[in-house]
Amino acid sequence: MKQKIAVIVPVYNAEKFLGRSLDSILNQTMKDVVIICVNDNSTDSSLEILNEYSKKSDNIIVLNNEENKGSGQTRNIALDYIFDNNIDVEYITMVDADDRIEPNTFEKAYNEASQSNADILNYNFLPSTYWEYKTEATDDKKEYNGNCLDALFEFQEFYTFVVCWSKLYKTELLKDIRFSDSKFFEDGGFAYKVLPRAQKLVVIPDTLYEYNIENPESTCGKITNENRFQSILYTIKETINDWNDLGILDKYMYKYIDHILLYTSLVCPDYLTNENLESINDSLGLNVLDEEVLNNLNDNTKELISNMSSKSKQH
Repeated sequence: MKQKIAVIVPVYNAEKFLGRSLDSILNQTMKDVVIICVNDNSTDSSLEILNEYSKKSDNIIVLNNEENKGSGQTRNIALDYIFDNNIDVEYITMVDADDRIEPNTFEKAYNEASQSNADILNYNFLPSTYWEYKTEATDDKKEYNGNCLDALFEFQEFYTFVVCWSKLYKTELLKDIRFSDSKFFEDGGFAYKVLPRAQKLVVIPDTLYEYNIENPESTCGKITNENRFQSILYTIKETINDWNDLGILDKYMYKYIDHILLYTSLVCPDYLTNENLESINDSLGLNVLDEEVLNNLNDNTKELISNMSSKSKQH
């Protein structure tokens, strides 16, 4: 029988939060789900916890990486498992092992997605402790038909569209889409692939996901700013090549520059310097200082670029 949702849970050293996360998935008001947990060679008791939960619930499938692969590749293993084993589900969603979801997340998201025949159903998320970025994208329901990538550039609170969780994906949409092997911002690269290939995106105002920023073992908590910056450069190149192949690069190029430089200024601001300008230009395939480029960027981006020439790299 076709199940409604497959839940992908990548797990790495999440023993302090894993039970809470799995409980929030198992205690959903919607029960027609299969949960695919992939242990990414954890060095704590995460695998033991997964095995205990799998004994209690037939809905949980546990896979185990023999070596650490990172969250993106770990999610790919779960995606491959779904398609290689013909797991019959309508939608796929992702929940990180240290996060949790509201009891009605799947029921609310599935009903909205199925009623509107959405390729992607996007909902709001909140962090478990304070951070400076607003994450509630919209106060009203909004639909995109054939122009799903526009959502990334229309909302100042773009974070909800970049992260790979806080949404449902129609299963067939992800058949040929996978995460890159980047250790940081792999969900951004994934979003840049998924959104232009979707035919319908539905954005709802409900806050249904709680993002945990308290886990010291998380990638975001341990990765250096240098590695963050290099991962962003990698993702830029990958995205530019992909959008060029799709024939949409000219339409979105300047909006993407606005977007990616703003993102960089938030996660590793010290690397927006004159010393790194050549690397940024190389990744974008143009010179952001060219008059034609600057004339098509918003004022905030122009200010970032202007400040780059006078900023020294700091660590």
